[in-house]
Parts: sequence; C-alpha cells; structure tokens
Amino acid sequence: MQDEQDITLDTEEGIDDSVLADEARGDTIKKLKEKLKAAEAKAKENLDNWQRAQAEFMNLRKRDEEAKSEFVKFAKTDTLAELIPVLDSMNAAISHGQKDIEPIYSQFMQIMKSHGLEEIDPQEEMFDPSKHEAIGMVPTDQKENDHKIMNVFQKGYALNGKVIRPAKVQVGEFAEA
Repeated sequence: MQDEQDITLDTEEGIDDSVLADEARGDTIKKLKEKLKAAEAKAKENLDNWQRAQAEFMNLRKRDEEAKSEFVKFAKTDTLAELIPVLDSMNAAISHGQKDIEPIYSQFMQIMKSHGLEEIDPQEEMFDPSKHEAIGMVPTDQKENDHKIMNVFQKGYALNGKVIRPAKVQVGEFAEA
C-alpha cells in the first residue's frame, strides 16, 4: 500500500511556465482569428451593401434622366397644340385655291416637324381608334372598304409618336345588297 501513496501526481508543480504561456498565446490567437473572421464577414457585408446602393443609385439616375428626357420631349405639347388651328386654316385656304400660301405652309410645317409634330392624314387607311375619330359612316358595297377611311375632314397630329389630336374621318361600312 505504501506504493500507492508514493505515486501521486502534482499537476501544478510539474507544469512548465512556457507551456502555460504557449496555451495562453494559442487561446489569444484563436480569439484573434475569430475576431478577424467576424471582421472580414462584416467587411464583405458592408461591401455588398455599398455595391447594392451604388447600383440602385445608378438605376435611379438613369430613370431620372429618362423622365427628364420624356418631360422635355412633351413639354411643348400645349404650345404646338395651340398652333394646330393655324395649320388647319392654311390647309383650308390651300384647298380653296389659295396656292400662294403653300410656301408659307411648307415652311411652317417644316418647323413643326423639327419639333416632333407629325401629320396624320389617314386617307385610304384602315380605321384605328387610337389615331382616328369617326364622325360618320359611309355605306359601301365593296367588302374591302369595310372599316376603311373614306373621307378625312380634319387631319390629326402626333407629337413624337403620341397622338395629340386624332384625325376626324368617315369610315366605310360594308352592307351586302
């Protein structure tokens, strides 16, 4: 029994200070690696958020530029619409034989076109309610003239492809005899 009492290990006295220091450094390194990993994850998250915000800003800027461009494109609608009756008067004068007004009409129309105004003169076209206003029907015995514009009473106008005044027309209506 005496042998059993001689074999006792004293854990505190047998450990070298350098081993404890190495363990402490290992724990410190482990903690620092964890902090570094967390910091890298946070940095990646911040970078992703910044890139997303940058992309959103660029998209917003692009939409703003498009909206400005669209606004400028149609800002003159009211002014041009007020000048359309002048074109109507010139058309009426020309159709009543006043040929001396034709050069003025051509020049005026050229200026209007340079601002995006387009004339809608749908003679012999098929009726399209988005560009034409039917003010009457004309009976026809030819099937190919059904829903075809037979008479134009007033030209229509579009600004940059958007109808600002539809053409007033009479439309053919097929009736079998």
